[in-house]
Amino acid sequence: MALSPSDVKWLFEKLRKLDFLSYHSDEELTSLTLSIGKRVFLPGENIIRQGQKGDALYIIRRGTVSVWAETPQGRKRLAGLAEGDYFGEVSILTGEICNASVEAEAEAELFLLPPGELRKVVKANPVLAERMADAVSRRKGVRALGLEPAAIPASRLLKNIRSFLGLSV
Repeated sequence: MALSPSDVKWLFEKLRKLDFLSYHSDEELTSLTLSIGKRVFLPGENIIRQGQKGDALYIIRRGTVSVWAETPQGRKRLAGLAEGDYFGEVSILTGEICNASVEAEAEAELFLLPPGELRKVVKANPVLAERMADAVSRRKGVRALGLEPAAIPASRLLKNIRSFLGLSV
């Protein structure tokens, strides 16, 4: 689905505010914005499945989604996300499998940033990998099945990001 001019403006402003993208230049953010696609998911439709590799960074433009995890005690709802929230960044930056599933609660319009586009920006400016690893480690710790942020050190994520992107480790 093509992006409207208002979509492009909203996305650029949103990308500028995302903790792990806030250090990117306007040129890098413009490139990312123009590479993003849009898709509508219907209520109950799976967006990401736990145990699989992620295929995009998702940003919610409209609607709501639920984050779920299969645990030894059964299926557990971890979070509800709405307009402006995002998910999927850890998998596309590190190559790790997704630690939770995400499904649409209500009809949800999502922007999808392909992993290759984000990787291009980080490869062109490798210092961004460190800043992104720090931001993602804080976010992943809060999200990952109730783990505390300190349980997932930024140094480990940075190593994973650099390795996955083919940067010097």
